[in-house]
Amino acid sequence: MSAIKILHVVGKMDPGGVETLLMNIYRNIDRERFEFHFAVQLEGEGFYDREIRELGGKILLQPHPRKGLGPFREQFLHNVRENGPYAAIHSHIFQFSGYVLKLAKEIGVPVRVCHSHTVNAEQRTTLFRALYRQYMKSLILKHSTHLIGCSRPACESLFGARCWKDTRTELLPNAINLLPYEQLPTDRSGLRQRIGVNDPSVPVVGHIGRFSEEKNHRFVLETFSLLVKEVPEAQLVLVGDGKLREEMERLAETLGIRGQVRFLGTRKDIPEIIGAFDVFLLPSLFEGLGIVVIEAQAGGVPSLVSEHVPAEADLQFGMVEHLKLQPEVWVDKIRGILGRSAAPDWSTRHRFLKKHGYDIRESIRRLESIYHA
Repeated sequence: MSAIKILHVVGKMDPGGVETLLMNIYRNIDRERFEFHFAVQLEGEGFYDREIRELGGKILLQPHPRKGLGPFREQFLHNVRENGPYAAIHSHIFQFSGYVLKLAKEIGVPVRVCHSHTVNAEQRTTLFRALYRQYMKSLILKHSTHLIGCSRPACESLFGARCWKDTRTELLPNAINLLPYEQLPTDRSGLRQRIGVNDPSVPVVGHIGRFSEEKNHRFVLETFSLLVKEVPEAQLVLVGDGKLREEMERLAETLGIRGQVRFLGTRKDIPEIIGAFDVFLLPSLFEGLGIVVIEAQAGGVPSLVSEHVPAEADLQFGMVEHLKLQPEVWVDKIRGILGRSAAPDWSTRHRFLKKHGYDIRESIRRLESIYHA
């Protein structure tokens, strides 16, 4: 019996909240039953492409819609016909999902999932953009069989405030594989050494995220520059890559903290890196959820997050605090965290992760039921 084929439509399989979730699912799903393909719109090898192929999946390239709907439509339909048939097309590209799922319905794909992972924080409010958003929303609501979001704000941003009256709407937390966090050692000194911090008494502040405007790295660096005036030995670890990385490296130089900031780039050993942190920062300007906050709590690391991070990211066992974007306030909170006792034990963390639906096995079970709909 051949595997059930699912096509995920994404931008590119580089690390990010969406891609992390999809890889967590594909690594842990029964791959004899399900085969994942990924339709990408950005050229060049993605960070996860090789692993996807090793797991038995495929990467399918189509031109970016900005190059014209005609070329996009032609290549997308060609990819679907050549590599299908697909039991489901699962689109993760926010508003443009409307057009993708319209095409999917036209060619008879039975399950068409629109998945919202973020909120609409566009600053442009031109008439064209407003009409575009309205049109794509109409296509989403007309052609989707399932409307999924990682948080309530993410659902309402894409599907509308009244989406909860639609029986197709449901929340699906950005779940994670819990095993690597269960296996983190109680003594974190070895984890610190792998990121170049050899003194176990040195405070380590961490951030994980793509170097883009919404992640607000400037705030992280400016806050840390204030912290080192009071805690001179502190170290800052930044994990990720992106278009703003070089600019942030220059800012670290300008602030006089470059020697205490470690730019680690893109990494796969996120649980172990999180385990080396004393405190995690996420001062995002907008977030659909903030899966890294879930990972930080799984690793027993206290988190300070902006008010723009949805409430669903807090698992309610005292490890997350939402703050206004005022550097002095964050510095005071960081110092308070550095004086705390040990983190809750794994049994406590595990109980709250499962309670709030962040065990990847539960998400897989729910997706399997959707794909079989």
